Amino acid sequence: MLNFIGVVTSGLQKAGKFMQKDIYQQQYQEKLGFIPYNGTLNIKLKSDVEINLKEKYNEKLKIINGNENLGDVYFLEATICTIDKSISEKGAILFPTKTVHKIDTIEFVAKNRLREKMNLNDNTQVRVSIDN
Repeated sequence: MLNFIGVVTSGLQKAGKFMQKDIYQQQYQEKLGFIPYNGTLNIKLKSDVEINLKEKYNEKLKIINGNENLGDVYFLEATICTIDKSISEKGAILFPTKTVHKIDTIEFVAKNRLREKMNLNDNTQVRVSIDN
């Protein structure tokens, strides 16, 4: 299992409109087992985390297929928890083929709005786990 720590950061507030697209919604339900909250939680990785998750876990990546107008979205199933591990939530790390984020920022989705459920604010540390 890979565990790493990052800090919550605000995004551009654009993911929500893509999350609502029918082409994605049906596939999220089929492939993740839930329809994610309408938006992503952006997590900036700490500087000592020098991994490329998409390459490292290439064989575990699953795909949400886009179309001629909307790009594909790769994902890894993962779990997020508070730094003290008192609250956790299963979800996925998304790797949209069209993104503005650098490799040091991941986008996490879950069924619930994580900022509320886990009492997260910008600069709050969180722990993310991916099963090997």
